[in-house]
Amino acid sequence: MKAYQYGIIASVQLLLLLIDLVINTAAEHFRSDVMILLVLYIVQDVALVLALIILFLVFFNTYVFKAGLVSILIRKFIATIVVTIIYLGLCLTLHVWAMKMRWGQEENFYIWDTGSDGYLILYVCQRAGSVLYYFFYKRTTLRLGDPHYYKDSSWLRQHAR
Repeated sequence: MKAYQYGIIASVQLLLLLIDLVINTAAEHFRSDVMILLVLYIVQDVALVLALIILFLVFFNTYVFKAGLVSILIRKFIATIVVTIIYLGLCLTLHVWAMKMRWGQEENFYIWDTGSDGYLILYVCQRAGSVLYYFFYKRTTLRLGDPHYYKDSSWLRQHAR
């Protein structure tokens, strides 16, 4: 991968992280308008799916993958893949549950007054998972900029054994 290509892809990946962070931060400010909240949740979920797709496309573009040494990529980046999939699941579950509770309610409905401990636990897990997701995804984005992944080298031959 050429340096300018990596720069563009890394910028898109970091933009998707920023979108997720902004929506996580700002979503509660739009709690009175269910339609805006629905759109924000859809944008966040689509951004997460796009981030996962882009991550796999970058994997597919490496020399390591093209050489058939997929196990090296999996060993190096399994934590990022697992955290991203779990975080996507947490987000989808939280969004569906929140919309189910809010849909058809009055404009001044406050979700925390429902006394739903399960929702609170899911909310905290999703927010804690977001920190892990941001860390692992950004780390992987930066690590995939290493030229070792895009050419044959002694490093690759050593790891292939």
